[in-house]
Amino acid sequence: MEIFDNPDRIKLAFGIPFFNMDFNELMLTVGERAGAKEKTMIFAPSFPWMLDYAKSPSLCPFTADFILPADSSLVSMADKAGIKLKMPLEYFEFPEQIARICAHYGYSLLHISETALKTNILVRDGFVPLSWDLFTHFKTTGELDDIDVQSICGSANNLRPDIVLISARADSIRSCIPKIYEQLHDCVLICIPHDVDKNKFEDKLDNIFTPLLLLREEMNFLENLKAKSALALPSSVSHDESSIPPKIEIQGTLDTALIPDLLRTGTRMLKRNFSPALDLSETRNASLKGLEALNFLSRKFREAGKKITISDVSPELNKTIHHTGAAVLFDKFPGIQNEL
Repeated sequence: MEIFDNPDRIKLAFGIPFFNMDFNELMLTVGERAGAKEKTMIFAPSFPWMLDYAKSPSLCPFTADFILPADSSLVSMADKAGIKLKMPLEYFEFPEQIARICAHYGYSLLHISETALKTNILVRDGFVPLSWDLFTHFKTTGELDDIDVQSICGSANNLRPDIVLISARADSIRSCIPKIYEQLHDCVLICIPHDVDKNKFEDKLDNIFTPLLLLREEMNFLENLKAKSALALPSSVSHDESSIPPKIEIQGTLDTALIPDLLRTGTRMLKRNFSPALDLSETRNASLKGLEALNFLSRKFREAGKKITISDVSPELNKTIHHTGAAVLFDKFPGIQNEL
């Protein structure tokens, strides 16, 4: 589909590479990927999850093929920072609408959650659109452990559903979803973090101040990026296919002007079956668009079963890439990595 080859679909917000997709595009994506038996992971975070992520960035499964905002509060906060995000569905109705998508295509669904699907959302005109022959509910406690991982993988690989939908707590998604995804057959895995009610006074107070602090930090970061990338520096993209590994070198500022050359070079190397290394040792600054292009390029290589690495990076850019969360998308990125 054309939308997957559009670098503008990647929107970096709060260190997360969101993919801009509305409900119709989500429906087409799920239908296409499940029909083609393309193993795909979709992660749909909510606003409460976002607040937990602000305290622990390792909660985000960056290896997901699509990270989609699923909360209008999250989209609104991004909008205040000047970042426009499409939202396919609200968090509270995401599982039920995925079931409807399955019904539309006649796909089978394995639903893994602490609670059943909400009949008041799913049922219309007195009937459930998804045939019970195509639907299996796997009940959990909301927290997943190694026994759950084995049971879920066993059930999924026995039933061979087209879609596996998991709702679990954020820490369970962080620790267990990679293990589950690795063992699954070729299907579409959709993950939705289960939000935990926070009734303590300290928690409620935290839910007021954390968004304000997060938004202020994001806006300051974006202003800093804008100021740095506005500096006039001689900039260019060059490549050396004879080196081992093949190298793409970016000099100066990675901004809108350089993005077409970077994507053309990266795409050409991908078509030639190369796994190149980015040399960013002479890259002094990057704009938000430039960072989004790096995320897009990393995603293209990952979808092709390959990796693009960063062999070297300037001190100025190193901190910026870590700040945006993009460091985890590149194998052996220089700097301190969080080992889970």
